[in-house]
Amino acid sequence: MNTILEPEVSTEESLSYIAAIKVHVDELYDKQEIFGLSLETLELTRRFYNLYTPVEKVEEATPFALNQLLSITQHLERNLIKESK
Repeated sequence: MNTILEPEVSTEESLSYIAAIKVHVDELYDKQEIFGLSLETLELTRRFYNLYTPVEKVEEATPFALNQLLSITQHLERNLIKESK
């Protein structure tokens, strides 16, 4: 049985969401507020930066890479919200 999954990242909304999280993480690094983050969140930021694809190069990225980036972005956002309380 062969199944074909449609890429989850197909809207501009998802791409702007990823870009917004990148801006937020960049601000944390600029303000040096990363020292208060957990090791799990720091690892997620590392993975996020390894997978991050600028919006200009989205067409070159595979759907798998974009879905993986979106998944890590959601997990990273959840951790950042939890740790900012």
